[in-house]
This record gives sequence, C-alpha cells and structure tokens, in this order.
Amino acid sequence: MKYSDSLHYLNSFLNFERITYHPKNHLWNLDRMRILLDWFDHPEKNFFPILIAGTKGKGSTGFFLESVLAASGIRTGFYSSPHLEDPRERIRLATKMVSQREWLNGIREIHRVLSKRHLNPGYGDFTYFEIMTLLAMLIFRKQGIQVGIFEVGMGGRLDATNVLNAQLAILTPIYLDHEAFLGNTVTQIAREKAAIIRPNADVVVSPQSPEARLVIDREIRKKKAGLLKAAPYKGSVGLAGDYQKINAGAAVQAAKVLRQKHGFSIPNQAIFKGLKASGWPGRFERFSGRPEYVLDGAHNPSSIEALTRVLRKKYAGRDRLLIFGTSRDKKSAAMLKELGSFFDRVILAPLPTVRSQEMAVLMREARPHFRFIFPAFNIRRALDLAKQIAQAKTLVVATGSFYLIGEIRKLIRHA
Repeated sequence: MKYSDSLHYLNSFLNFERITYHPKNHLWNLDRMRILLDWFDHPEKNFFPILIAGTKGKGSTGFFLESVLAASGIRTGFYSSPHLEDPRERIRLATKMVSQREWLNGIREIHRVLSKRHLNPGYGDFTYFEIMTLLAMLIFRKQGIQVGIFEVGMGGRLDATNVLNAQLAILTPIYLDHEAFLGNTVTQIAREKAAIIRPNADVVVSPQSPEARLVIDREIRKKKAGLLKAAPYKGSVGLAGDYQKINAGAAVQAAKVLRQKHGFSIPNQAIFKGLKASGWPGRFERFSGRPEYVLDGAHNPSSIEALTRVLRKKYAGRDRLLIFGTSRDKKSAAMLKELGSFFDRVILAPLPTVRSQEMAVLMREARPHFRFIFPAFNIRRALDLAKQIAQAKTLVVATGSFYLIGEIRKLIRHA
C-alpha cells in the first residue's frame, strides 16, 4: 500500500466533516469506537490520555501543552483536527507530523484487521473520524508515547475521542457553535462538552460564560472531579493574539496537574520554553511578501471577534482585503458583520465541500457591511482575484473556515 492508497482507503469511510447530517442520526454513538478498541487490543491503555473540549482554542491549547511536555523530555503525541493540507497533520509525535512510514504501518494494520472482521449492520458503518482516532492511538502505542493529547472533534459526549478514560480534561471557552448538531443554547452545548469529565478526574477550566460555568460546575460536582481554574498567562507567548494567553494559561495549569498528581517531571523552565513555541499552522499564520497574507481558521463569531481585535491592534493603518468562506452550519451573517467593521472589501469563496455556505447567501449577508464585494467561483480564483486587487503593501486576510485557509495555504506555499 502506497501513501496515496492509504488516503483512498481512509476516504472510503463516511466522513461527517464533509457532509450535512442530523445529530440524532443512529450513527452518532460510541459503540463502534468501543468495538474497534476491543478488536485492536486496547491501544488507549498504553499512554496517559488528555482530552480537550471547547469552542475556542482547543488546538492552540493542545499545541502549547504539547510543546511544554516535549520541552520536558516527555514522549508526547497530539491528535487534532481538522488538517489543512495533509491528513498526517492530525497526528503529531514529539511536535512533528507523523512520518509516512509510521502512518502507513498503522493504516496497514487497520486494513488487515477490518478486512477480516464484520461489523453488525445495526451499528452502522465506521466513520473517517473514528478510523483516524484509532490510527492515532495505534501509532501512539507503537511509538511508546507517554502522554497522548486528544482534541475533541465536535461536542464531547458522543465524540469518538470520548472512549478515552482521561483523568485530565481541559475545557476551553464554550460559545455557540455547531448548533445544528449540539443544541442552540450555550447551556446545551456546554452539557455536551462537559460530558468528557470522568469520575474523580481533574478538570482544567478556562474562563467561561455564566451559562457554561453553571453546567460545568454541576458536572464536576456530580462526578466528584477536581476543578482547576485556568487564568490567562501573564507572560509573552509564541502564538500571535492576546487570546492565546487564555490557551497558554490552560496549558500551564494542565502541566501543573501532570507534575503534581501524576508524577511527570515538568520543570518551570520547560513551561516557559514551551509557551514560546510558534508555528501552529492556520492560527494567525503570516506569510510575508507583496502582498502579505494572514491565514486564520476562525469560524464562529467569538473567534472572528478575537481575530479582528488583533488585526486592529497590529494593522490599523494598513490597506487591507478580506477573503471569506464558511460552512452553512456556521453563523456567517454575524461573522461578516464583525469583519465588515474592519474591512471594506471582501472576496467571497465557496468551500470544496457540500457543507459550503451558498454564494447567494454570503452575497446577501455581506452587502450591508462592505463597500466592495467580489464573488469567486472557487478558492484558487479567490486568491487570483486578491493578487489582482491588492497592492504591494496590502494585507490580505483569509478566514471563516479551515477548509478555506487550508486550500489557500497550499496555493501560497506551492506557488
């Protein structure tokens, strides 16, 4: 099996990230994941698992914690989603993307076992995310990982990662997002995310809204878990944006739990060094040049607000141009309204997925907030338009979806 074959094999599984579906579908459960763990001799029992759930900052919090642990000499694996260019980005070993060799060994093992096993039709079909989650666990076991950090894909209660018996969980700020799947109130969404809390485990909680905090506190009491409040980190960090200090603060608190309660050696100097780490793709990622590009995966109103605050602080006097695209299950109108307070020109681009928000909807929502609106029929054309419109000193910002910035990142890097 070649690497391209492994991607075809993965894509043969149902991918909820690229289709629209209803959350009450019978496929939305943990039964298949538990079956997979049985079939593969429970790889999750070979490392200390950490779960990170929330609306904002999951990936960046995991990135900071991964960097701190790596700086401490702890063999660390990090599983995140989505990827931008290559699916291997989702599985990291010692802060590096997993190699094709390690990836292929895991895929071959999965293919070998699944070709001989047959799942009862009543369970539905294995999904792309379930197979990816299993693959991360298998690779972590094979590579002798000590700590496995797992970013929850969506929600928490029925997410594939929630089969892990995580004695340390992190809850980043919770807002409205994925309402079609998780509920249309912060209370409902917080209930889904707080379901990752295990009995008697420790829970690091970032600053939350009163509604989310009420749900989290109730779940902590119910599970007799330990609450550790995470305050924003006061020093400088390697990722741009003041909001990253919230994520860094959660990572610091998690590192202290690992040191104090689970015996991991994590020097203060390693914490300081780890928080200085940079290079987390798609999070206010800058590409210098003429024009200059900033790519950010913000895809809900709260993340967009945080992005525009940073842009106002850093680029208030610059000529600027926006490229925007998002999924139909996102609050595109609210995002465009916020972005329109900083940009007067926008290029609208469809995403390469059936979940893409329709161009007619984006045009209608953008019209009250931008002086100039340029529709593009695909992402490549959107980037071409940006190059034609932008001047040498223009700042071009792409945001609204990881799918959007992943495609643009690929085009910029391989131009």
